[in-house]
Amino acid sequence: MACDGDIAQQELDTIASLSPLTDSTRLQALLNTFVEQIKTTGVNFLRQYLGELKDANLNVEEEKLLVSIAVRTIEADSAIEYNEIAFFKKIRSRIKASDEELLSVIPENPAVSDQISPEDYLSPDIEEKDDLSCWNNLDISNVTAFIRQEEP
Repeated sequence: MACDGDIAQQELDTIASLSPLTDSTRLQALLNTFVEQIKTTGVNFLRQYLGELKDANLNVEEEKLLVSIAVRTIEADSAIEYNEIAFFKKIRSRIKASDEELLSVIPENPAVSDQISPEDYLSPDIEEKDDLSCWNNLDISNVTAFIRQEEP
């Protein structure tokens, strides 16, 4: 989402549709809090997230849910960016589920099949850098978030 320097409305809509929170005002406030943290701490927010993920001790079902949400968010705006895939691969390296288990939650998406296949998410990157240096020049100072409110 923010690792490409932009948060598309489609990505926010996808997260909102997958959220267990039913109160859209609370969800909007939570997303805005995350965006402010991203804007304030930049790449350190991503590092902290990855550190917390590594220590989270998720079970396979939770890992599959995380992967499913991440892939759906990446594909939401139909524009697959390298930084999004690189960040996904960092997530992948911190979870224990097998490729087969994860492929079961990464469907073929016709809207992006010319850009990426489910297997591409799980293939090794050309160069795995764990230091997140690929985001050193990423400008996320103008990232904003909001959730469209449904008309009454």
